[in-house]
Amino acid sequence: MRFHVCAALLMLAVALVGSPPACAQNNRYTERSFVPTPSVRAMGDAGAALSGPDRPFFYNPAQLPHVSSYFTVLGVQAAASRNLRDQIDFFNRRVRPAVEDNFERDTEELEDLYRDAYRLGRDPVRGTGAIVLPSFVYSVNGVGLGGGLFAKTALNYRMSDAGLGVPQVYLLSRTDLMAVLSAGLDLGKIGLSGLSVGGTAAQKRRFLTFENKPLDAFTPDEAALLLRGSAFQVDVGALYTPPWWALPGRLSVGGAVYDLLDNRYNYTFEDAPGIPFLEGFAADEATVDDETAAREEARARRRFRLRPTYRIGAAYRIPSLLAVEDVAVAVDYQGYGHDQQHLLARLHAGVRAAVTDGLVLRSGLSAGYPTGGLGLRLGAFQIDYAVHAFEEGRVPGQRGTYVHTARLMVRIR
Repeated sequence: MRFHVCAALLMLAVALVGSPPACAQNNRYTERSFVPTPSVRAMGDAGAALSGPDRPFFYNPAQLPHVSSYFTVLGVQAAASRNLRDQIDFFNRRVRPAVEDNFERDTEELEDLYRDAYRLGRDPVRGTGAIVLPSFVYSVNGVGLGGGLFAKTALNYRMSDAGLGVPQVYLLSRTDLMAVLSAGLDLGKIGLSGLSVGGTAAQKRRFLTFENKPLDAFTPDEAALLLRGSAFQVDVGALYTPPWWALPGRLSVGGAVYDLLDNRYNYTFEDAPGIPFLEGFAADEATVDDETAAREEARARRRFRLRPTYRIGAAYRIPSLLAVEDVAVAVDYQGYGHDQQHLLARLHAGVRAAVTDGLVLRSGLSAGYPTGGLGLRLGAFQIDYAVHAFEEGRVPGQRGTYVHTARLMVRIR
């Protein structure tokens, strides 16, 4: 496969989101596999202690006993940063022709290309497409069970200064296939009133492609490595609603720890034409020697190994306030190992309110950036939209990008 893999990945994102993970818990580096929920993103990405549909699978399995039973027939979700379309256009008009010509351009033209590429690429680009296959939650008498099949493709792209005026290109594409089973238990049955615990087990398969090198190091006949790996992951969580709380409404505190089983996915090289989501993009057959494949496999295991991460949070829910119902406020803190992001980049807070029957408005603050969105329920159809931000720098306001996320679910309650 030629260098066109870069265009292929961008085209893939366009096909999935219609216009890049893409990280999970850690806005910069963690490699956790999960499907983010727009209802949480719109609330500033605070969801550890506020129970709701979809959250037990990937946020806190201890919420399961407090979620009403439902069956999801199908769901589709897409997200894109606002600069994605500009990057695709710039790549097709300027970058791809230069690569195909081996950057054999006059000095002034190359300087213009590098300057414009760095100017556009220094703001991170993100896009994801996700499919929720049949999934369910069954909750009765303080016991909750849930499970489902999920698939997500995510793209993360940015440029930095590689020195000598040449941009450094970072491109990461991940596709995750996930089979998830969760269980939760209300321990009030054994005398621990207000306390719930839960766990999630997931078998996941990942397809990974990444590049990190100067722009002028790309060549037209460059072979792209597609790596495949699998992992078994376990998350655990707890949720406590104090029974002694005397004020109106309900206070909850909770948290979860993810990826307790440290795993490197054991990546192996995979021929790209055999992977459905890359079929049709390969310009020519490409050969990769064993030494190169082994080196990239080892590199992927080191760079993209799983490390435990966690969320802790609190939520306060009021049945009605003034003219609105189901008002809730939530705050989360994310923890992810040795990353050096500032404390404020890990804080998330939000509020939601049901303004009419079937319509919920949401707003919040995520890593220092305002967020917002809404949810609309029309019978079995649930539509959610969120605009939110990611901070890839160390402090809020350093290297952030806004992302628009939309989801349509067909759900039977």
